[in-house]
Amino acid sequence: MSHRVNIMLDNEVWQAMQALPRGERSRLVNRAIKAYLLQQRRQKAAEAMDALRESTRPLSGSTEQWVREDRESHWKD
Repeated sequence: MSHRVNIMLDNEVWQAMQALPRGERSRLVNRAIKAYLLQQRRQKAAEAMDALRESTRPLSGSTEQWVREDRESHWKD
């Protein structure tokens, strides 16, 4: 479903968009907004991971050791 919206553009942006065919204008704006929103979600996720990283203590051992211990716990007779 599509929605019609009214937006204000700077003169410089409007002049550049005049060179595009009408259908391309909508696609360009849609792609730009979609890319911006994706970047914002990724930025928020990165900030949340950074906050989580700062609030937890480091674990001892190595990844290899953890995998071996996990495998051994599942394969004991």
